[in-house]
Amino acid sequence: MVQIHSTILLGLVLSFSTVQVAVAQVPAPPAAPAVAAAPAVTGAAAVPGDPGAPTEQMEALSDELFLQGLMDAFEYNPRGRKDPFAQPVRDRPVEQGAKHGPLLPLQRFDLRNLTLVGIIWDVKRPRAMIRDSENKIHIVGPYTKIGSRSGYIAVIREGEIVVVETFEEAGSLVSAAQIMKLAK
Repeated sequence: MVQIHSTILLGLVLSFSTVQVAVAQVPAPPAAPAVAAAPAVTGAAAVPGDPGAPTEQMEALSDELFLQGLMDAFEYNPRGRKDPFAQPVRDRPVEQGAKHGPLLPLQRFDLRNLTLVGIIWDVKRPRAMIRDSENKIHIVGPYTKIGSRSGYIAVIREGEIVVVETFEEAGSLVSAAQIMKLAK
C-alpha cells in the first residue's frame, strides 16, 4: 500500500509540474498601467534606489533624449543652389508710353493706315475684317489690340467699330475713342 501511495504521489507531482510548465508558456495578459501614487508629504525627496520614484535628473535626461531624436541638426548649404524664397520673376515697372509684351500684327500700324472692309455684327460674337497697309486682311473681335497707341476694339456695331486708344499727353494718360466706318 505504501508503494501505491508513492506511485500516486509521484504521478501527482509529475502532472503538477507539467501544469506549471504549461502555465508558464502562456503569455500573461497585458497589465493595466500603473498609476503612481502621490507622495504623502509634499517636498519630500525621492528615496535613492527606489525604482518607483524617478529622479529629476532622469526625467530631464529622458526629455532631452526624446527631443534629440525629434530634432536632428540640419545645416543648409546654399552654394550652387537657388534661393527658395526669391521671387521667380523680378517685377520691373514699365515706362509710360513704352510697349511691353509682343506686338500683335495690327499693333504695328497706325489707325489711319487701317481700313474697315467688312463686319459680321448680328451674331452672338461680332467680327470685323480690317485691311492693313500691306493689303493683308485681319479678322478681329471685341477687345482685340489694334493701332500703334495701345488701342483696342471696344464695340463692333452695324457699319462701324469703336477703337479706344490710350496715350500720354502733357504728362497724363488720355483715352480717346475713334470710330472706324465701313469703307464703301
